[in-house]
Amino acid sequence: MKKFLIFVLTSIVLLSCSLSSCDKQKSLQERLQEEKRAIDRYIKRNGLKILNDYPQNGKFGEKEYFRTSDGLYIHVVDSGNGQRATPLVDEVTVRFEYRHEIAVSDTSITYWTESALIQPFSFQYGLEQSYTVSGSLVCKGWVYPLSYVGEHAVVDLIIPSAVGSAVDNNVNYGIINPIFYKGVTYTNFY
Repeated sequence: MKKFLIFVLTSIVLLSCSLSSCDKQKSLQERLQEEKRAIDRYIKRNGLKILNDYPQNGKFGEKEYFRTSDGLYIHVVDSGNGQRATPLVDEVTVRFEYRHEIAVSDTSITYWTESALIQPFSFQYGLEQSYTVSGSLVCKGWVYPLSYVGEHAVVDLIIPSAVGSAVDNNVNYGIINPIFYKGVTYTNFY
């Protein structure tokens, strides 16, 4: 009887410990809400002005960003040479000056990546499989500006994890990283 009682008490303690540790993990919805708050803090901290409509003349003020329906923020520095990428025909090459994670919590570490350390990335415009490659920085967020800009365009982007790369959006492992990209340049439409 004594062994049975010890077994029951031990089981109850272990069960309560495991249940309390589950309560500490945040749900996907909670993490996405944290991400939205982090992006909002980043916008406020940097004094960015968010536009609901893409400027008719295609020109942006210094700190103006257009917000797409998918939560991506686009700031066009240079709209390019006017040559537009053709879906399912053109391969597009992307380079950027740097990228960094937007801190979701105050304890998050921000990683800066200099473009000199990274080779250019290419994807087939309009072929989603080419910009959702596992383990790559290529992402859907890079594709959206191509409906507004042409070859040799330069944009700055704030990309939420939902349209980010496989590296920055892996909900199975609890990874939800919004990213700021500076100087994304589109070249080699061929």
